[in-house]
Amino acid sequence: MEPLEITRVRGTNDVVPPSRAHQQSLEERLRDVFALYGYEPIDTPVLEPTDLFLRKSGEEIVARMYSFTHWNRNVCLRPEFTASVVRAYVSHLQDRPLPVRVQYAGPTFRYEKPQRMRHRQFTQVGIECIGADGPAADAEVLAAARHGIEAIGLKDWRVVIGHLGAVLQLLAQMGMEPHAQTLIIGAMEHLSRAPGEAGRVVQRLAALLGGDVVAGADESAGEDLVELLRSFGQDGATRVAAELLERANLRLEGGTRPPGEIIERLLHKAFRPDPTPALRRAIDFITRLQDLAGPPHETVPALRQLLAEFKLEDGPVREVERALECFDAYFDSPAPVQVDLSLARGLRYYTGLVFEIYDGEDNQLAGGGRYNDLVRALGGRGNVPACGFQYGLERVVAAVEREMAAPERVPAVAALVVPVDPKDYAAAARLAAALRAAGVASELDLRFRGLKANLRHADRERIPIVLFVGEKERSEGVVGLRDMRVFEEARLAPEDVVATVRRRLEAGVPSVAGPVG
Repeated sequence: MEPLEITRVRGTNDVVPPSRAHQQSLEERLRDVFALYGYEPIDTPVLEPTDLFLRKSGEEIVARMYSFTHWNRNVCLRPEFTASVVRAYVSHLQDRPLPVRVQYAGPTFRYEKPQRMRHRQFTQVGIECIGADGPAADAEVLAAARHGIEAIGLKDWRVVIGHLGAVLQLLAQMGMEPHAQTLIIGAMEHLSRAPGEAGRVVQRLAALLGGDVVAGADESAGEDLVELLRSFGQDGATRVAAELLERANLRLEGGTRPPGEIIERLLHKAFRPDPTPALRRAIDFITRLQDLAGPPHETVPALRQLLAEFKLEDGPVREVERALECFDAYFDSPAPVQVDLSLARGLRYYTGLVFEIYDGEDNQLAGGGRYNDLVRALGGRGNVPACGFQYGLERVVAAVEREMAAPERVPAVAALVVPVDPKDYAAAARLAAALRAAGVASELDLRFRGLKANLRHADRERIPIVLFVGEKERSEGVVGLRDMRVFEEARLAPEDVVATVRRRLEAGVPSVAGPVG
């Protein structure tokens, strides 16, 4: 019986030659752009403490983490880079002058539903600017993001810029607790994809904030008691709760929670205001922000009117305007920009300006923003402002391949060295070693396929130079050369081979060498 094939894990991809070479080339070009802005390489472990992402990343990320317990330690596969980089900053870089500029690239993991452009393992390539606040720093990150997109040749793209300050200001004005704010910010990304579900979002959030009293068998007992507890008032309800505790084994048996915890949760719900009106107001504000999204010259005046209607300061709008002014100073031509203050990015640690970049088919290629509270939340010595962004490398590669013709295949090696006979192996191996020492990537035939088969292989793989040693070459003390680009042959003295090959490769055209002897 033949062994069963072992397939890759669902939601992951193999990137095989030549696709991997193209992906790596694009990654290197993006990272070269980051280096031009002074961003130094950093790397962090793929395996991190789960608590690192529980503190500030938000429920959108936490619910999709690959987390597990090993030897009583809660660990997870890195779902995103920013928190890991900030942890590394707190551990190693706090004494460096600010701002600290770092860049990175590597795999990240989230338990997504596999579909087009969404995978469970994906590569982030990005930067973090730690220790700089204000529009100038936001603009630098935006400029690096645009510069990278243009460096890889994409033409059809757009930037969407938002600011969480408006929504956070409204939630604070309404006195919403941090947990409620987190849930609402987390819902903003869903609302952007499904604006018609505002009513359902309000219902779901209201259930999370006001209806989670007990679970399972406890719920049927709990819900019937809520109105009764309210009728007694706070003091009376406390006395009733004490009596209920005495009878808990009879009245609340079969539940999954201790009686004391059940009563505490009942009292909390009984005297907590209904969150639904505040949620409706918040979601209405978010959907109206979304309706106003558009070019800055059209959107900004309308946003100011909306903020005034809700009695909110226009600081977020002014910060976006100033960041765009600084951003425009980097380039001769304006960027295709939309302003959308309902943009949230799905990560709870963002505190100010946020942005995303989309291709011509509305696939998100990059995203990032400002996160001024994360350093302190992860143990930093002070409130250190920071901002950054990441490309999704696989999405960038797909966008480049859609917009442009399929990339021309670049050969992995520049020279193929052929020992025609096993007797010629030692001489061919020494020749390949000399070429590699000179920086010429060289493939040595290990199967002794003969000259004709190797010429066919070089033609198929687009290897420009073939060098061969056989009985005739051995007897004459020379090396044969075939330039596959022009089907030209030459016979070279061994000491001339490396210089001749390098000259031909660097010139891009053959340099004719006469026969030896």
